[in-house]
Amino acid sequence: MPVTSPPVDRVVPLEVTINGDKLGTWAFVERQGMLYAPQDALDEWRVQLRAGAEPIVLRGVEYWPLSSVPGYSAKANYSTQSVDINFAPEAFTSTKVSKQESRQFAPSPTIPSAFANYELTYSDSSGTSERTRSLGAMLEVGASMGLGVLTSSQVGRNLTGSSMEPSGWTRLETTFTRHFPQENMTLRLGDAATRVGLWGRATYFGGVQLATNYTLIPGFLTQPIPVVSGVSSAPSTVELYVNGVLKQVTQVPTGPFAIDNNAALTGSGEARLVVKDILGREMVITQPFFTSASLLAKGLNDWSAEAGALRRDLGQASSNYGPDFVAGTWRRGLNDNQTLELRGEATPQARSAGIGLITAMPAGTLGRAAWVGSRDDLSNAGSQWLLGIERQWATAYLNLQAQAASRTFRELGFTDKDLPARRQFAFTASQTTATMGSFGIAAAALSSWDGPGVRTVSLNYSLPIGQASTLAANASRAYGAAGTGTSFGLTLHIPLDRNRQVTTVVQSQGGRVDAYAAAAQTAGIDSDIGWRVLGGHQANQAHAEGGLYYQGRNGNLYADMSSSPGQTSIRTGAAGGFVVAAGDYFVTRRVEQSYAVVEVKDMDDVAVGIGTNMLTRTNAHGMALVPNLGANAPNQIRLNPQDLPVSAEIESIETIVVPAWRSAVKADFPVRSGRAALLRIEFDDGLVAPAGAVIRVRGQKDEFIVARRGESYVTGLETKNKLELEWNGQRCGLEAVLPPLDKNNIARVGPLLCAGVKR
Repeated sequence: MPVTSPPVDRVVPLEVTINGDKLGTWAFVERQGMLYAPQDALDEWRVQLRAGAEPIVLRGVEYWPLSSVPGYSAKANYSTQSVDINFAPEAFTSTKVSKQESRQFAPSPTIPSAFANYELTYSDSSGTSERTRSLGAMLEVGASMGLGVLTSSQVGRNLTGSSMEPSGWTRLETTFTRHFPQENMTLRLGDAATRVGLWGRATYFGGVQLATNYTLIPGFLTQPIPVVSGVSSAPSTVELYVNGVLKQVTQVPTGPFAIDNNAALTGSGEARLVVKDILGREMVITQPFFTSASLLAKGLNDWSAEAGALRRDLGQASSNYGPDFVAGTWRRGLNDNQTLELRGEATPQARSAGIGLITAMPAGTLGRAAWVGSRDDLSNAGSQWLLGIERQWATAYLNLQAQAASRTFRELGFTDKDLPARRQFAFTASQTTATMGSFGIAAAALSSWDGPGVRTVSLNYSLPIGQASTLAANASRAYGAAGTGTSFGLTLHIPLDRNRQVTTVVQSQGGRVDAYAAAAQTAGIDSDIGWRVLGGHQANQAHAEGGLYYQGRNGNLYADMSSSPGQTSIRTGAAGGFVVAAGDYFVTRRVEQSYAVVEVKDMDDVAVGIGTNMLTRTNAHGMALVPNLGANAPNQIRLNPQDLPVSAEIESIETIVVPAWRSAVKADFPVRSGRAALLRIEFDDGLVAPAGAVIRVRGQKDEFIVARRGESYVTGLETKNKLELEWNGQRCGLEAVLPPLDKNNIARVGPLLCAGVKR
């Protein structure tokens, strides 16, 4: 029997090019003209083997046959130690091309702080009959700590008692809020409002609310995002167009790819992918898509639970609480096309529960449906239903909704005298064109169980003029038992530079024609001053208005005046806030968001801001307050380096903070203590100290080297200093007295005599 020789295997290093893309040098096994590659190479190249492929083992390492990869062909050049390989596009694993997904950031430590917001208003109105004056105020106080934020607000009316209005203070809301970013959840204790979904009404109450809160993760998308995909036969550039507008450009390797998590893919429309490979070949892939912010992504839950006592007369009474209640809403994305909603409400007098569904329908239409049943303490049963459809195109929008309820239907917030709307109908449609402007139509009808119904129809049209101006027209007509009314309006809006704008309005309603023109400048980055003027004809008489506004670092001031025959009114006011934190206090604008206390120790008048936008300056203690930071997101706090002394030693002029909601964080910019100076030293012979001599400040460990011309740059100095110089094992004592501080120049001291040290 003939003896078969075993196959001869040899290891060959080859520079690899796959589908035109150079991927470095790899070690192959060559057997009988076939190439085998190690598993880590296949993983790096993202290629997949056919089922049933068998490896060979050489020196304990598995090598896989490239012939088992779909579409394989190769041309090896052993003289240049290179190989050109081609695989079919479907041989590659899919590449996921996504924008950076939203993520949670490690929070910065919250420091205890207290804040107060105020708004004071004074009005003076005089007419033919009498003169009225009134002083009002809005006040909010709060405290933030690691556990959460406690706030309380009050309103004061007619505080001078000079008018016929009720006088005194009324409490608005008192609430403790704690966010749990890791769980996407918020707890509120005190005054709050119920959350509703397809049905229900937002109702104020006092009690407890626990609910999901996905806004705690910046950029988190709760809705399903469509996926657009394609295949590239070589490394390519992919351009994503959404409804004809370029939204994203990215690079993809060879093989299938998918683009998801792109917030531009909302509503309905067409996504177009233009794939251009390195050889200049171009392929276009078109794919329709549909989604809606009303839908939840598959498996995502959104819920809220409330319990407490219903609140009546908010803003009029400080503590008018009614019956106890419990309520809850739960929504879940069944899949990317359907979202289920359940809601229940209960008080000692009535209970209601309902189910709703939001679903994607054919032709990119979104449907809504809900049914609710209720029963009160008299065993009266009631019901309510809702149906709606919505369609959004690239340049058009359509919404239609109908709702009806029985006379005995009850829901949270109803009093014994309240009745639901018998039937409601609403229709809205709009269309935007490239050259003819935008058109819109709306219609609504409402019928009641205890009164006459009403129907309205309105039309609107908007036409761009020139680069930025707009001409808008509107017309509406109302029908009802109380009569019929018609109104027309025409508005020309002309924006100018430096936040200025001019508006002209003509409007007719009920036989009355108003015509006036207004000009205004908004306070902003360009200017702290804003103003407005208005003149024309209103309410069948001449009318004029004017206002002046100041938006400062420490608060806002404003003054308004209006005048018409027989009536003149003046209104002035101020608004701002105070913060106490980190052992200091600050005067600022209203504190609506998070804030940072910045410390640049012992350095006053240093500009501090967010990024390159300088917002404030350090006070005499080197402290500053930076307001309006984004909660649970990174904020770049930055110093203006031009305001730092030239001798300042600081590790960095910027730092990143992630504050909690309406809470304070500390942003420290450590500065080396003491001052710096350039010292010049001489020996007994009258010549400067040699380069390489060492200087130390007594009481400090740092060493400073003498450079050319006997000079040494020494930091950590006080006004008077004891120093020591060492050279060749010899030492001498020095005394340096610094001149007054000059931020723009480095102090120069010397020559200082070093006695007793020889060269």
